[in-house]
Amino acid sequence: MSEFKFACPVCGQHMMCDVSHGGSVMECPTCFQKIVAPHAPAADGKFILTGTKLTEKKINVHVDSPAAAAPKRKFPAAIVIGMLVVALAAAVAAIMFFAPSKAPLKQGAAGLGTWNTAAEFNHFVITKGNRVLFKGDFSAGTKGWRFGNGKWAVQNGVLRQSAIAMDCRALAGENSWGDYTVSVQARKVGGNEGFLILFNTVDGKNWAWWNVGGWGNTRYAIENCASGNKSILGSAVAGQIETGKWYDLRVELNGLRVRCYLNNALIHDVTYPAPAPQQ
Repeated sequence: MSEFKFACPVCGQHMMCDVSHGGSVMECPTCFQKIVAPHAPAADGKFILTGTKLTEKKINVHVDSPAAAAPKRKFPAAIVIGMLVVALAAAVAAIMFFAPSKAPLKQGAAGLGTWNTAAEFNHFVITKGNRVLFKGDFSAGTKGWRFGNGKWAVQNGVLRQSAIAMDCRALAGENSWGDYTVSVQARKVGGNEGFLILFNTVDGKNWAWWNVGGWGNTRYAIENCASGNKSILGSAVAGQIETGKWYDLRVELNGLRVRCYLNNALIHDVTYPAPAPQQ
C-alpha cells in the first residue's frame, strides 16, 4: 500500500491517505469537516499537500417564461405586520415546546488513542447485541479508519501508533451509533502513559474516552467532553499499564450507563448525569 500525507484545509491536521483514495471525500478526525483528499504527488517532495473543504453546490432556480411565473400579490402594510407577528409567535412557540434539552452524549463513533505513548492494537470490534457494526481487520489494512495526529500504520497485522505525541486518535463508525460495545487488545510499546478507548464521539467538542493509565500512568478514568467542557464521569481508579504486556479492554454502553472492563474485571460502572428538565 502506497500512502502520502496531506493537511486539513480547516484546522491544519495532518492525515495519511492511500494513493487510490485521491479525490475522495473524507472526514477530518480533529475538526470533523468534510474534505476532499488531494491526488498523490508525482514524486516525494518537501511540501505537505492540502485537501479541499467540501462545499454544497448552489442550485439556480429560474422561470422559463413570464407566463409561468406566479403573479405578485400586494398586501396592505397593516396586514403584512400582522402576518409577521403571527409568524414570530409561532417560531417562539416552536422553540419553547420542541427545542431539545441539552441531553448527555449517548451516541457517536468509537476508536483508539494514545497520549505521549506508543502502542499497538489488535482485534478491535464494535458490536451491538449479536450484530457486528465494525471489525478492525488490521491484516487487511486501515479501511474504514480516520486518523488524527500521531503516526499510525499497520505492522505485522496490528495497528501501531508510534509517535510520542499528545492526543493521537483513530476513529471508526458513525455518529448515529449508540448502545454498543467496544472490544480491543492493546499493548504499550513505549512512552509515559497507557491507552485511550474512544466512544460516543460526535465531533471535536463532544466525545468520551476511557483513559487507561493516564496522568503519568497512575490511574484509570472516564473522561467526557460536552460542548468543549471536559469532566470525569464517576471516580478515577488507581492503576498502571506495563510496557510490552497485552491487555483486553472492553467498554459497554447501555443508555446512560457506561461499564469498562480490564482483562474482564469491571473497573468502572458509571452513569451520565440525567438531562436537565425543560423550562
